[in-house]
Amino acid sequence: MHRPRAARLLSWGLAIAALAFVAWVVPVRDRCWDPEAPHSTRVAVTREVLPPGATGAHETLEACVLHLGTGDVRIPVSECLRLQCEPGVSSALTGARLGPVLALLALYALGTLAWAARWRVLLEFADIELPLGEVWRISIEAQAGGILLPGGIGGDALRIASVLSKPARSGARAPAPLVVASVLLDRAVGLGTLAALAAALGLAFGGVHAGPLALALGAISIGLAVGLAALRLAPARHVALFARGRLGEVVTPVLSYVRDPRAVRAIAVAVALSVIVAGAQLATIRGLVYALGEVPAAEKWVFVGTAMAFIVAAIPALPGGWGTADAAFVFFFGLAGLHVATALAVSLIYRLFWYLSGVAGALLHLERHRRPPS
Repeated sequence: MHRPRAARLLSWGLAIAALAFVAWVVPVRDRCWDPEAPHSTRVAVTREVLPPGATGAHETLEACVLHLGTGDVRIPVSECLRLQCEPGVSSALTGARLGPVLALLALYALGTLAWAARWRVLLEFADIELPLGEVWRISIEAQAGGILLPGGIGGDALRIASVLSKPARSGARAPAPLVVASVLLDRAVGLGTLAALAAALGLAFGGVHAGPLALALGAISIGLAVGLAALRLAPARHVALFARGRLGEVVTPVLSYVRDPRAVRAIAVAVALSVIVAGAQLATIRGLVYALGEVPAAEKWVFVGTAMAFIVAAIPALPGGWGTADAAFVFFFGLAGLHVATALAVSLIYRLFWYLSGVAGALLHLERHRRPPS
């Protein structure tokens, strides 16, 4: 009796913590600092501009307001232009075309539905009948955990826990190894498809000059495909060597999954759905560049750089890859001929889409646990 209550309290705590984290970490105003100062001077900044037509064809910067702990301080344009800034949500959206941004948010949401469909296909081995809407709900609820913990680890753990709480068709508990394997394969298929699509677009726009990174991305997808084929086709005595020790805790569920006769069809359908997911992600990033009014000089680096940023964000370093993905966007978008401010704005708006999805998941999670058990 105490256990369900403790689980509900933990669920509420996690959801509220996710909402609080998003409210705290997403910058509304620009954050600027003086690069010549001996110590950190990072503060929130609001720019005051004259409207278009007041002094010319374009809006003109009039002054900046520094929001210090001791109060607001207004500084002239000459000092304002010396500051280096990271864009906040307000300035990023102010400089963007609102219509395309909203359309891209809808595209991102459709991508999460395709992601849920991909995982649902991979879950079929677990003998669990879950409608697509329920799988989607579990997926975006789990994003709340992915926001809080590095590399989405918490999100995957929540997905596994949510499905294990569901009864299988036979009425017994869902087989844990196959549920774990479905999540691991969902990650692998998603990574492989994104890398392959980004490499293909990099080669399409850059030709033979696409560079070693595009080839490396293609190698990731080929390596994952070869690895899955080897696990499936290799003699049992050989693959058993990988099922020992700590590595076996990860490999054993995947082995049970990929060596099942039904695995080929499930993985093939998941790959087809994953192309839609990866296409939505890359199109959203490229669309945000357009929405910000920028035209890349080297298109290939937008797609290659996006894939690299997503891969870096998956490394367990910071919650949700905060900071690591931003640095990757700045570097690769710089190779594409885009300004640092544009790269940071694209990264921020895309992260905002992700956080909005996580907030929706947290609210759904709270709503679910408000209802009394039947």
